[in-house]
Order: sequence, then C-alpha cells, then structure tokens
Amino acid sequence: MTSAGGLVSDKAFHPKDSLFSGPAGGVVAASAISRQTGIENIITFDMGGTSSDVARYSQRFDYQYGSAIGDAYISGPALNIHTVAAGGGSVCGFDGQKFSVGPESGGADPGPACYGAGGPLCVTDVNLLLGKMATDRFSIPLDENAAEKRLEELLEKGSIKAGQEEVLQGFLNIANEKMAEAVRKISTARGYDPKEHAILSFGGAGGMHACAVATLLG
Repeated sequence: MTSAGGLVSDKAFHPKDSLFSGPAGGVVAASAISRQTGIENIITFDMGGTSSDVARYSQRFDYQYGSAIGDAYISGPALNIHTVAAGGGSVCGFDGQKFSVGPESGGADPGPACYGAGGPLCVTDVNLLLGKMATDRFSIPLDENAAEKRLEELLEKGSIKAGQEEVLQGFLNIANEKMAEAVRKISTARGYDPKEHAILSFGGAGGMHACAVATLLG
C-alpha cells in the first residue's frame, strides 16, 4: 500500500511512498463505504496514538504531489491527507500559563500513564478519568490510579486551582478543537462546507472524539 492509496509490487516499492499508507488505506475504505451507503461526501477521521489524520472524499480521490513532513519535503503522489499531533498518546501539559495537548507523545512505550509503565498524562488518560472508556474491552489492564497520580502532579506543579474535572475537560476541548481545525483545512479552507459531509471515524481513538468534532463543525 502506498500513500496514494494503491498497491505496488515489492520491486516497485520505495519506503518514502508509504509514509501515509495507513491513513490512505482508510480513505480507500471510505470510498467503498461511500458507494455502499450512498453517502457521497465523507470526511475521514483517523485518530490513532500520536496523530489524527483527516481527508475528504467526494466520489473521487483528491491527490497531492508533494508532502511536507516537519523540515522534510517528500516528492511523490499521495492522497491529500492533513495531519495534526493530537492522538490518544498526545501528552497533556501546562507551562505555567496555558494548557497544551501534543505535539509530544507518550508513544507505545511507556505510553499513557494508565498503561502502567510510568508514562505521562495523555489524552487516553483524560478519557479514562472522565469515564469515557470501557475498560473491560481492552486487552491490557488500565491503571486509573496511575493516571490520576499524573493529573495530581500536574495540578500541584502548576499550582492550578481549578478542579480535576474542569482541567480534564479543558484538555479534551483542546484536543477536539485541534482536530476540528484540521477538518476545516481540508473542507472550509477549500470551499467545502463540512455540514454537507458525514464523518467516518476509525483508528484506536476515533470513535471517542468523532461526535465532539462533528458538533464543533456544526
């Protein structure tokens, strides 16, 4: 699978052409779902561990022929996918003046604090502490006490007077706003009204944020 959403033989494969292959595969799947459901305008919302990837599909694929990734520029065809650093593993922090979500990530190891490996407070921890996660559906045990300890450390270190739930909701709002802004860049900024689209969510955390993002987009 390539970043353009197609398959190539191993002899024709180049690593640089597969950097967005995961999200591209999701967009290709969205095209099939679009045909099956008769919903012509779809915004794909792929929220994983380190980032959220969004794209627009309306009866045809939208391509770009160069992609900027940090300071690097990759030449080659790719589906037009916009990425923001807001995923389940994005670190939630406070610098003394403002709260932030990402771009730093807890990664897979140690991961979010609730993975029990000494990780930082992440979006996954926020969802857990707000009661948004079905802990019995996970293949690993989740340590809610570890997540709460990281939150308490952040509140104490930053001398934050707000209540825990208020702070947690604040982090959630920041993450959702970042993802909604990503959708605006591939819709509103290009002359397309997001209200005329359905959001199709996937990725490990997509379903937990899709409705909030849809609400922000009207």
